[in-house]
Amino acid sequence: MSTKLNEFQNATVGMVCGVIEVFCLQPLNYAKNMVQQGQPLTLDPKKLYRGVGANMVNMGSCTMIQFSTGGALKKLVIGDGEARRLKAWEEMACGIGAGTISATVGSPLELIMIQQQRKGGNT
Repeated sequence: MSTKLNEFQNATVGMVCGVIEVFCLQPLNYAKNMVQQGQPLTLDPKKLYRGVGANMVNMGSCTMIQFSTGGALKKLVIGDGEARRLKAWEEMACGIGAGTISATVGSPLELIMIQQQRKGGNT
């Protein structure tokens, strides 16, 4: 599918999917971080969703970059006007490339989100 969409469309799909994922999974992410840090858990929504803004920016931008970069890399591998399926190793190489590029954005934002959950603050 990503080869049939342009970069903007791939980026939009990635951003929307990333934001939805964060909104649904933020309480589990909070619980994981608190357990890892030996902090008490709570069901207070203000604490469960602390750091959700940074997490949405993180995951939204990461998936946006992954989708748009992955689509561009796949088009590059396939070539102009060629209609074929990617081989498994080509698909993996495009995915690894897109993931590597998005990790440079995501890692610092992940740290911000964890620090907000641990020490307070919100976005």
